[in-house]
Amino acid sequence: MGLDSEMQLIMSGVLNVTQLVGVFSSLWTLDRFGRRTILLTGSFLMFVPHLIIAVLGWTSVTFLLFYMLAFGASWGPVPWAMPAEVFPSSLRAKGVAISTCSNWINNFIIGLITPPLVQKTGFGAYVFFAVFCLLSLVWVWFCVPETNGKTLEEMDEVFNDRSGVEDITKKERTLREVYDEKVARDAA
Repeated sequence: MGLDSEMQLIMSGVLNVTQLVGVFSSLWTLDRFGRRTILLTGSFLMFVPHLIIAVLGWTSVTFLLFYMLAFGASWGPVPWAMPAEVFPSSLRAKGVAISTCSNWINNFIIGLITPPLVQKTGFGAYVFFAVFCLLSLVWVWFCVPETNGKTLEEMDEVFNDRSGVEDITKKERTLREVYDEKVARDAA
C-alpha cells in the first residue's frame, strides 16, 4: 500500500485495536443475534471492503478498518464459541481441540501466503480474499445451523446425531449400577 515502515507499525496497531473493538461487540451480539446470523452478516460485511479495497486502492485503509471491525465482531470470536456448542459431551474435548487446531492452521496459512500474494498481485490479493468471504457467506447460509440458546440435545437433533442421548443413557445406567451396588452393600 506504499506505507513506510513506521506507518506500517502504526497501521498494524490501529488495525488490531479496531479488531479488538469488534471482538468486544461480540460480548453483546453473540447471544442476542445468534452465531449463524453473525457469521452471515460478517461474511457479507467482510466481502464488501475486500471488493472495494481491490477496486479503489488507497481508500482501502478505511475499508481495511471496516473489515477488521466486521471480522472482530463475527469471524474472530464465533469460531471459538461455536465448537463447544455443537459437539456432544463424549466428543466435545476432541471436537474443540480439532476446531482450535484447524483455526490456528488456517491462520498460519493465511499469514504465510498473504505477503507473497500481495507482493505478486497487489490489490488482486483482496479480490482473492473477497471471494473467500463471499464463499463463507454461502457456506454459513447452507451449512451452519444456529446454536444460540440450544441445548446439546437439540443440537443432536439438528445433526441427526444420537450420541448425546447415548451419553445420557450411559450416565443414567452407570449411576443406577453404582446405586444398586451401594444398596446391596448396605443390605449385606
